[in-house]
Amino acid sequence: MRGLGRGLEALIPMSREGETLVPQMIAVDQIRPSHQQVRTRFDAEPLGELAESIRLQGVLQPLLVRKLSDGYELIAGERRWRAARLAGLTSVPAVVRGDTGNDEQLVLGLIENLQRSDLDPIEEARGLRRLTEEFGLTHDEVAQRIGKHRVSVTHSLRLLAGCPAIQSAVAAGVISAGHARALVALAGQPAQEHGLKVVIARRLSVRQAENWVRTYRPSRKQRTDSTAELREVAADIESRLGLPVKLTGTLNRGKIELRYFSHEELERVCAKLVS
Repeated sequence: MRGLGRGLEALIPMSREGETLVPQMIAVDQIRPSHQQVRTRFDAEPLGELAESIRLQGVLQPLLVRKLSDGYELIAGERRWRAARLAGLTSVPAVVRGDTGNDEQLVLGLIENLQRSDLDPIEEARGLRRLTEEFGLTHDEVAQRIGKHRVSVTHSLRLLAGCPAIQSAVAAGVISAGHARALVALAGQPAQEHGLKVVIARRLSVRQAENWVRTYRPSRKQRTDSTAELREVAADIESRLGLPVKLTGTLNRGKIELRYFSHEELERVCAKLVS
């Protein structure tokens, strides 16, 4: 639980005030994971170790589920459920919560997963983003629910500003979350991808990566390549329309200027543009 000072029971109560919900044995095949699950990877080796423990001692902590018309959906305990299946169990102990609305059920499941230490930083950041975007929680509220500081939540969410290559590198452990937070300060995917290559190739520390980002300027070669591509686009338009073309700006934003020298040329190009 990352030393939160309070257990999962404090965040996802197994019982309601004035009553005790007794775990019941439920068939493994009747339980299904939530389609909103944050975690995308379950490492085979730790899962196998848990399965072996379950074979010897059984499932010590009940799962938390909610009743559906055709079975049960997990709120908390997917790792235990997967390990129980791997161990060959046909049923597992579970507490059935029937009073949990859909939104609250999703929040509880997210919190349960975010308390675990085996989520990679990107999985964690995506879970935090869902709490803020889908359920309208502020950074302060998210921090309180999962037992972290608000600044930690904000820093985690910054990782999602990274390009796909950066996010993949963090998830795979190629670079740290600190490296990624430095790289997301770069504007645009090409610059971030370039920065990622530099960090990996030079084996920069987080502090070195931060310094590199502060001093980074796009090379002249990159600007020249962009200008050359604009010329190619202009030449292609000229060949199609039969008129001189001038492009200004960049490949992402700019202006196209057409020049004609007679009424006939204007009519001809207008006909091509609307055809």
